[in-house]
Amino acid sequence: MKRIFIFVCVMTCATLVATAQTSTEILRKVSSTIDALGSYTADFVMSSLEGQATGSYVVSGSKFRIDGNAVELVCDGRTVWEIDHAAKEISVDNAGYNATIWSNPAKAFSMLDTRFEHKLLGHETTAGKNLYRIRLTSQQQTLDSFTLLVDSTTSLPYKAIYGEGEHEVSIRFVLIRSGEPESVSFGVEAADFADYEIIDLR
Repeated sequence: MKRIFIFVCVMTCATLVATAQTSTEILRKVSSTIDALGSYTADFVMSSLEGQATGSYVVSGSKFRIDGNAVELVCDGRTVWEIDHAAKEISVDNAGYNATIWSNPAKAFSMLDTRFEHKLLGHETTAGKNLYRIRLTSQQQTLDSFTLLVDSTTSLPYKAIYGEGEHEVSIRFVLIRSGEPESVSFGVEAADFADYEIIDLR
């Protein structure tokens, strides 16, 4: 019986070692999985001490559109329009290279393993999902460091956590699916916002 127990323990350890993945392997799978979707839509819930807000974004190549509660961010690949409906303002700027979920979701998950220093912090189970927890530290001051939880089954991001303590903001991905709504637009027509102030930062 003792020999059988030892054999089972050895085989279990061997299996765990065989299936263990490094943060580099996990992040490369995230990037390749997102790339394989082509155009895609992501629904999310943003949480902070101030409460929760739902939103979604659509990515098509280098184009994207983020729809939040009162703010929209639209990019045609070259120009970015930030539409603040509460203030009735539209800020216009050139598309930058700050590839975060907030500034450029089209590139937010590309080449994660090379754009960040990263460390696998461990595994956990949430809502029946087996998740990897990875800390990504920016190599550039223009990028945000954050913690990423990855679904080990789908290799899709489950949650991104920015900041700490009172300043912590998390983005949980409710659903990421291939394709885009037929009615989505990646441009802004000034005529549709005649009563908005246009602030051109280019």
